[in-house]
Amino acid sequence: MKQAGRPAKVRAAMLESNDVAAVIFHSRGFLVCFNAKTHSKFRYDTMKSWVSDVNKRMTDSIAHRELALKFDKIIGSVRTSFYNPTLAAKASTRVRI
Repeated sequence: MKQAGRPAKVRAAMLESNDVAAVIFHSRGFLVCFNAKTHSKFRYDTMKSWVSDVNKRMTDSIAHRELALKFDKIIGSVRTSFYNPTLAAKASTRVRI
């Protein structure tokens, strides 16, 4: 049973109350009687409304995931920058007074 204007009423309630927003966000779409596209849009709108820096957090998380993929290569280059055989050989020949 569909009601005219139902999504608009739900959206208004969601923007006014973080309890309603939490229910929309954490529930499956079929439990709140929304199709997948509408539910996804409402979940995104909930994040934008109640978590002010959601876009920055999402962008940062993607950047961190990409950085983690490069971790092994970066660590390998750090290790080689700390040990230089030429400098190690010079260090063993220095004279202490």
